[in-house]
Amino acid sequence: MLLTQIGTVTGVLLANRRGGEAVVQAQARQNLQKLVRVTADSARSYLQTSVQIVRITSSLIASGQTNAYDSGALSQTFGTLLDATPQLDAVLVGQPDGRFVFVRRDGAGQYIKVIEPPPQRRTTVTTLNEAGRVTSQSTPADPYDPRTRPWYTLAVARPGQIVWTAPYVFTSSQLPGITVSAVQQGLDGRELVVGVDMQLSGLTRMLQQVQLTPRARAFITDSDGHAIAASRAWPRRIQGRVPALTEVGDPALQALLDDGGVPSLAGEEGPSSEVTRRYLVGTEPYAAILRRVEVQPGISWVVGVYAPESDFTGELDGVFRQHLIIIAVMALLSALIAWPLAFSATQPFAALQRQATTDALTGLRNRASLLAQLSEDVRHKATNPHAGELGVVILDLDGFKAVNDTYGHAVGDEVLHAVGASLLSAARVGDTLGRLGGDEFALIVHGATREAVRLRVEGIMQAIMRRPMTVNEVPHQLGATAGLVFYEQAVAAPSTLEEIEEASHLLLLRADTALLRGKKREKGRVWLADEFGGPTVL
Repeated sequence: MLLTQIGTVTGVLLANRRGGEAVVQAQARQNLQKLVRVTADSARSYLQTSVQIVRITSSLIASGQTNAYDSGALSQTFGTLLDATPQLDAVLVGQPDGRFVFVRRDGAGQYIKVIEPPPQRRTTVTTLNEAGRVTSQSTPADPYDPRTRPWYTLAVARPGQIVWTAPYVFTSSQLPGITVSAVQQGLDGRELVVGVDMQLSGLTRMLQQVQLTPRARAFITDSDGHAIAASRAWPRRIQGRVPALTEVGDPALQALLDDGGVPSLAGEEGPSSEVTRRYLVGTEPYAAILRRVEVQPGISWVVGVYAPESDFTGELDGVFRQHLIIIAVMALLSALIAWPLAFSATQPFAALQRQATTDALTGLRNRASLLAQLSEDVRHKATNPHAGELGVVILDLDGFKAVNDTYGHAVGDEVLHAVGASLLSAARVGDTLGRLGGDEFALIVHGATREAVRLRVEGIMQAIMRRPMTVNEVPHQLGATAGLVFYEQAVAAPSTLEEIEEASHLLLLRADTALLRGKKREKGRVWLADEFGGPTVL
């Protein structure tokens, strides 16, 4: 009888395990698809910033608002653009006579290089501190000629287009990046080339924020197979140039590359914009999603995510072994409790399948995951009161209801997906993003000062407001209003789990209250909780 019970229960567990594994694998593929789509949208949004700055700079020169032949005015304009656009590394302009103005970040300050044209050709290098004051100035011998550089020659060869260089190592900073440039006519009719530098490390930081399994890797490559960015370090490092995926990729990635060294997007019906793959690396099964992203008309990159399937099903193995042991022991004690135990032992599989930490629509954290992270941040802040400011933000979209009412919920969902991608691309390392439901999003932001946190939040909101969310070629211009609250401690710090969770819930509640009260006064801005008075101490 005992052997029959054990055999029966084992059969039930095996059936549940197979069913649970199938469900988990299906969920894994869906999660990978969402991750790669969010990552692709984020990368496109991140890279489009460089195109926007090229257009803005060209417009300033074409309209005469900036004198293309006044190196001082150009340097000041470029510095302002860099201050307003953290994704960029440098802004530059080159002219047919060899004149060159280049401004890039230099720590918290700026590095400015100006090359005057022949016959008195002279290079002047100036460095500014964070306050904009000159800290050094020199006139080194510098053979640099902008007219020979790929960003210049490509733009001249394709007038009227915005061009992208292949990834390369910047001469000034020795960091890998790309240059985006275009030809623009000055007021006198002469052509010049406007460009911006964007470091690839910004894309790497963006990928590092994507929530992946322990052994998964997200990556970005171009049509030539360069290792542009990855969510974690490659097994091999190459200095002095941007390596190819074939040089640095692990075996799991090598298996995805074609003979040209680029990820193959050929499916059963030929090339496509997205493919899903299941394949073996040795004897270990892997899953991968590859997606082509058109970062600029005629220029496509590939975003990919791959992971061993055991990252998703490994927990089932442990639970299965544990329950076999429990059932065998309990069956020996009493045949009367064997069947109830078998029933209770199968329940964790159903619970396992329901567990999720991400919002199904946007790929951001859901409310439960966001609260768990906030509780951890509150605990850390309570035990480290001098660790900086902890801000909690709830924002919702102004104008989203009109999108839903006019175009339907399917389009509304696509808009929310695009908003999530824009928020993710605008966030920085250490920020935590989540969707609470509907058009309401939440952020956990750390900063050295409250003003720094507030400016960060305003910058993230601008990611929504500065460009329309396009769905089915229809642009939808949205706004955003936010409520911001800071963690403040004037009494004994919360120490128990219940106290920490209560403090976290209270922070979200106060941020939501600030949002609701602020929207009644004025939309489109960040409202601080203490602007309305009332208690602020947790």
